Amino acid sequence: MPRSRRIPAASLIAALALVPALLAGCAAGPEPDVPAEQPAAGTIRNCDVDVPVERPERIVAMFHNAVEAVLALGAADRLAGAAYLDNPLLPELAGEFHPETDRPVHWPDEYPSREEVLRVAPDLVVSGFTGAFTREGLGTRADLAGTGMNTFLFSSFCPAADGGTQESLAANDVSLDAVQRDLTDLGRLLGAEDRAAELTGRMQATLADVAERLDGVTARPRVAMLNAPAGSTELRVFGTGDVATTIIEAAGGTQAFPEVAGRQRTVGPEGIIAARPDVVVIPACCGIDAGPESAEPLAQRLRDDPALATVPAVRDGKVFTTTFAEVSPGIRNADAVRTLAGRLHPELFTDG
Repeated sequence: MPRSRRIPAASLIAALALVPALLAGCAAGPEPDVPAEQPAAGTIRNCDVDVPVERPERIVAMFHNAVEAVLALGAADRLAGAAYLDNPLLPELAGEFHPETDRPVHWPDEYPSREEVLRVAPDLVVSGFTGAFTREGLGTRADLAGTGMNTFLFSSFCPAADGGTQESLAANDVSLDAVQRDLTDLGRLLGAEDRAAELTGRMQATLADVAERLDGVTARPRVAMLNAPAGSTELRVFGTGDVATTIIEAAGGTQAFPEVAGRQRTVGPEGIIAARPDVVVIPACCGIDAGPESAEPLAQRLRDDPALATVPAVRDGKVFTTTFAEVSPGIRNADAVRTLAGRLHPELFTDG
């Protein structure tokens, strides 16, 4: 053990004599501002976790929006594992996804276990939803960091604390600007800054075009976005605090359930009757072959329900289907706004 260096007595006395003056000088100055917490150099701050900017060579993407983001950012050759696709991949991305050859390893129906993911040996796990980073899922982000894995989570689903579930989300930014920031940050992590800039630039152009067309619109239809869990007759509503509401508002509509906080909350027929939506949108889920037509049986169920006959959306034939991928935070959101705006305000979108 190295020895402590002895300070000469004269030097110590001189130093102590300076202390009152130094303290007085500090007291006389203004209170310093406390800076906001910033990411360390060479990192991005994601849901209160510092993620090192280190080009990953083996990526696991959890959930559809994460898979498409990784593919769209040009990292298909580094995608080692992919879990839980909600719908068919975009045509321009589908050709880069080859699960039949285990490139990537594909877990189609449920979360892979922690052990299955460890066998793939990723250095980055990207998740579109918070459930991946719980002890019931792959483990907390701190747990995964202990195994050498970096992690990234779409910030609409930041939990109140690491390991939290969808029921304990933080007060998150669910704007489309936040989605674009996530894609920018993910592009930086993947070494794909130029691709991220091109992607977000296209999104901004689409949103700007929609906003210009809607300028001056005052009649904003009430929109309910509903789905039902597989094999269940229970209806769930996408409420506030979710990017689905942001999409509705950017498309020139209003949320028919403004009192429903969060997402995927149960609603009965009486709730739909009380909300009186002008338009109902039903996102199809889940599976690589589950296109918008997969939601048609639920749409028809609503159309045929005598209890809902006086609901404006049902009465006026405005029950539509879409995909879950459109209304999850990710690369499809701007196009989802454009599509919904065309349904809510068709007279402004006669060019298709």
